[in-house]
Amino acid sequence: MKQIKHLKKWLVWTLATAMFSAFAQSVTLEQSQCRPDAIKRPTLVGMTVTGELSGFDPCHSSVSFKLPATQADSKKPPLLIAVHGGGGRADAEAITNAFFASGMATLIFDAYKHNGLPPRMGNAYRQMMLYKVALQAYQWALTRQDIDVQRIYLYGISNGASVVLNLASVVDPKHVQGVFSEAPTPVGMGYPWHIQVPVLIAFGKEDDLGARVGQRRWMISDPCRFTLKIAEAPSGTSDNCSQANPSGTMLTTLQWAEKVQTQHNAKLEIQYFDEVAHGAFLGPLKVQTAQQFGVSKGFQMPADMGWSEGGTPAGQQALLRSALQFFGVTPSR
Repeated sequence: MKQIKHLKKWLVWTLATAMFSAFAQSVTLEQSQCRPDAIKRPTLVGMTVTGELSGFDPCHSSVSFKLPATQADSKKPPLLIAVHGGGGRADAEAITNAFFASGMATLIFDAYKHNGLPPRMGNAYRQMMLYKVALQAYQWALTRQDIDVQRIYLYGISNGASVVLNLASVVDPKHVQGVFSEAPTPVGMGYPWHIQVPVLIAFGKEDDLGARVGQRRWMISDPCRFTLKIAEAPSGTSDNCSQANPSGTMLTTLQWAEKVQTQHNAKLEIQYFDEVAHGAFLGPLKVQTAQQFGVSKGFQMPADMGWSEGGTPAGQQALLRSALQFFGVTPSR
């Protein structure tokens, strides 16, 4: 009976979201606002990327910038910039739609499509692409007259969650009021030492994606050689733990969080959610190993690694409520 009750609530919420979206305003940009020169053509070689990476073109086909229906008080809406994970824009689509249905303007893009490459590459190169596009998307947002540029929020999932943590070190706190990082990983570009805006990190209690079987995502600590120092990124864990300094292992997310809280006085909080694995809004909760996931897709994956994804309706709603509370947003529906 409890599951049926949750399902009914979920169906009602989904219908309300769809009805709200029908009254949305998708912003059409003038040609003069386009930045086709930002699009480059890097090359994928094995699991690495070479060549100049693309920046942000607001007119790119993978970009969606939406404004909510005009409110009675005519206040400019806050903006949510969504940064996807390893699977591309689809990773962040559902939760971004939920933020939009709650009255926020939203900006979402696909960094891989900006670069004309598939996401079959190492985490560091994924995050390198995401970081450049996301930083320029934020800078572009500051030029908009139709949003409240003093209430910008960043959301990232998986690889994108690691990227927004790094962005929290470089964005202006006069404009960005908070960063919501869902399921970050230290594997890739690493984490920054200094955070300038409040950060909330969210983990599903069932999230074992990329972790050894029996462990959870916040316990991941791989060899330093799986981290790449990115020149454009802020100073952080990759300064002394990267391919250039390959000995030892990287800090776990929790070890890093403790350091930036105690040594650098960062405004950072970590929350854990029941009935949620990796990416609450990626779909229904599915607890599985990487090997089981691979079999379902017709290829081989390691047998000693977790790969649980999604969340129950109750878990999804709990995470969404926490995010909106962190953003200071009251759902408009």
